[in-house]
Amino acid sequence: MVVTATRTEEDILNVPRSVTVIEREEIEEASLLSNNLSTILGTLVPGFGPPTATGSTRAQSLRGRPALILIDGIPQNTNTSFSTELFAIDPSAIERIEVVRGPSAIYGNGATGGIINIITRRPAEEGFVSEASLSLISDLVNLEEEGFGYGLQYGFSGREGNVDFRVGASFDAERASFDAEGDRIPPNGLSNDNRLLNFLARVGVEITDEQRLELSYNIFNNDFDSNFISDRSILQIPDLQKARALEVGNIIFDESPQQTVQNLNFTYRHDNIFGSQLNAQAYYRTTDLTQTINDIRATFPPGAFPDAPRLFQTNLDSTSFGTRLQLDTPFSESLSLLWGIDYNSEENEAPFNALDLDAFDQRREARIIGNPTQTPFYSLDSLGLFAQLNWDVSDRWLISGGLRYENITADIDDYTASPFSNIAGSPPQIEGGRVNADDVVFNVGLVYAATPNVGLFANFAQGFSIPRLSTVLGFLPAGTNIEDSFSLEPQKVNNYEIGVRGIWDDLQLSLAGFFNESELGSALIVDPTGFTDVVRAPQRNYGVELTADWSPVERWQIGGALTWNEGEFDAQDDGSYLALSSVEVQPLSFTLYVENETLPGWRNRLQALTVGSRDRAFEDGVDQFNIDGYTTLDLISSLRLGSSGRLELGIQNLLNEQYFPVDSQERIGIQEIRRYAAEGRTISLRYTTTF
Repeated sequence: MVVTATRTEEDILNVPRSVTVIEREEIEEASLLSNNLSTILGTLVPGFGPPTATGSTRAQSLRGRPALILIDGIPQNTNTSFSTELFAIDPSAIERIEVVRGPSAIYGNGATGGIINIITRRPAEEGFVSEASLSLISDLVNLEEEGFGYGLQYGFSGREGNVDFRVGASFDAERASFDAEGDRIPPNGLSNDNRLLNFLARVGVEITDEQRLELSYNIFNNDFDSNFISDRSILQIPDLQKARALEVGNIIFDESPQQTVQNLNFTYRHDNIFGSQLNAQAYYRTTDLTQTINDIRATFPPGAFPDAPRLFQTNLDSTSFGTRLQLDTPFSESLSLLWGIDYNSEENEAPFNALDLDAFDQRREARIIGNPTQTPFYSLDSLGLFAQLNWDVSDRWLISGGLRYENITADIDDYTASPFSNIAGSPPQIEGGRVNADDVVFNVGLVYAATPNVGLFANFAQGFSIPRLSTVLGFLPAGTNIEDSFSLEPQKVNNYEIGVRGIWDDLQLSLAGFFNESELGSALIVDPTGFTDVVRAPQRNYGVELTADWSPVERWQIGGALTWNEGEFDAQDDGSYLALSSVEVQPLSFTLYVENETLPGWRNRLQALTVGSRDRAFEDGVDQFNIDGYTTLDLISSLRLGSSGRLELGIQNLLNEQYFPVDSQERIGIQEIRRYAAEGRTISLRYTTTF
């Protein structure tokens, strides 16, 4: 049963679109190799970009377009472009992940690429249960003390009468990362040289047999303060270089580099209000991010961008609250209507921390002396009204379809543009204003049950969104009328999809093809310096996704997934399409695994990930780089100890392959200091016990 695709519980064979479900067992297994959700999803979800070097979703689109990321239905995306949404929860706190590929008229909220809904752990079915684990991880290429790390996790849950509860906490200690050549990888501000702390608490009350209240709170802190930075001297070396670490000692920060995300969620369910089921949700989320130091003193020629700080940190302060109210009204056993309202209010601000050069050079003090604009303060309100009809026409045919009215309003204060917006002088003053966009989107889907195990589906769905204002507002020219700016125009995406799913005892497979288009997309062009420009132009994306899992004989399982997607945009709006950047459309990727229960209670899994090459965008002049393919191999071994213990071994990058992930290969020019190599061979050992 899945809930995200339809907002109600539904058998996956009855869902007229592509859905991937990652269960708790798969999450535990994948987190042994990496507790980075970007890596887990990039390995397991077709249509999603391959794992990145940093964990940022900058080069991880879903079918070439942005995905809406939810935690228990709470939006994690901000309208800014920091791409750190997956650093909001630890895998130990996750029960399952449901990924709906393609735009959604059911959820709205700018989900033009699809939806990734992370569902947190639930209480035990009965009694009181505790779970504890200890993880050890070490680099196997350069066996330095700093390459060793550990993780601790403890949680308990239970039920008492009509009350159930769950509390869990996890901690991962700081550990340096080394590439396959034994060189230390510079801290990237997200996924290495960091400390992670997660705490989840939830309590639910069954008021009556038909009513339930639930309150949950999750906080995730990622502290990435480090004694190392990325060495800028590589910019003086001809040809492309890999980023290398430079030790600068302990830095005293006014604002320490870290990200803290908090989610507070309140839900109420009533199974019978005049024959309808009511689900109501109210939520609150905060994201506070301060990134690592950027030193650009040798980046630009003298006199360029005179008001821009040469030493700075970037920040994000984002707050969101909202509510969802929906009713599922059955008219008969075969016909029902889901209808309701969604509201979300968001406030964002992203200033620079300009730092004192002398204090940093002489005393390693990151002392803040100013806060120039990166993205000005603005608020964003979205309101959605929706209705979705589901009709079981017969035992074989199912039809669903609905409408959604979406209204998005952004209020922007008067502000000074980014100091990087004017190369020859001071940034312009921009008069604020209100930007409003609204439209009606609809979807229709058809499922045909060819047999009890095979379902064919076809789907048309629309998505509606406004651009990320952070990529636009800071660089608007003087005299811009915000309320009539072409750069802020919304986009509407039409998505067409057909597919087939089959579920048998020893075989599960799915195959889907899609095509989507929009009259006004947001395409990226990468210039020789490594910076990107946004081009608003017609855009189209298309591709094929295949997954298969097969148990040919007892104790053996083989499976994998294939993702191929492409896309173009019409920069001149004259019918001459250019390939989309590899930042947006990732190369063909293929995963393959073989798993065997070698002995009762002892399972071994060997898995490979192959990422292909891509040069279309380079040949069209959109990118200044090619993507070179690579293959990695991982090993996972799990041994059950007694009735409650489990010992697991994981080896990541088993063959110690030296390569650069896709998001590193696009770092050229002055961005070369972010051209991080992938981590070399690492070993993880974890013991888990339940009592």
